Amino acid sequence: MLACWLLALPLLSQGLDEAAFRGDARHLAAACADRARLLRPKDAKLLAEYGRAFLVAGERAKAEECFQLARIESPRDGDVHRLIAVAWLRGGQRTEALKAIADMQSLDPKAKNAFTRAAVNLQDFGLAKEADSLMERAWILDPSDWQNCILFGRAALRKARRDAAGKWFARASQAKPQEERMWNAIALAYADSGAEPN
Repeated sequence: MLACWLLALPLLSQGLDEAAFRGDARHLAAACADRARLLRPKDAKLLAEYGRAFLVAGERAKAEECFQLARIESPRDGDVHRLIAVAWLRGGQRTEALKAIADMQSLDPKAKNAFTRAAVNLQDFGLAKEADSLMERAWILDPSDWQNCILFGRAALRKARRDAAGKWFARASQAKPQEERMWNAIALAYADSGAEPN
């Protein structure tokens, strides 16, 4: 095994020509994730993202291995658990995604920014009830954080949930009524129909 890995070392420093990237997308996702993992095998957030690529490629065992390694590397990093949840959501695995969100909340209970980003992810994948609940928890941790309110309001607009967007934009305006950046962010959210800003 070590001999194979040592033989592969020179290949890791080489790029590939464009023909190599014309194949099956699922196969390419797994192959590139394998290569990235060889180059950087211990970064928890990257491990979660490698797992996402493996999951899309249909290699669930490799995905779960990456997710487990990510949890071992950074067990209390809420964003790692959020990235794992996003991978499961993209893979159509709602139950696993909600478990990763629950793990995030119990292992990093004050991660308001990770909670907000996870709420946005849940919203984007059509899990409005779960998104609303998680965003409430993020807001309770810091009601003065108008940026998180705007972020979630934008996501609600993207899903045509104008009432939910209005609630979060109102909270943002109440948190910092004299902040011109906040008012501009709300204006742009409506102007862009909730699309992510450039």
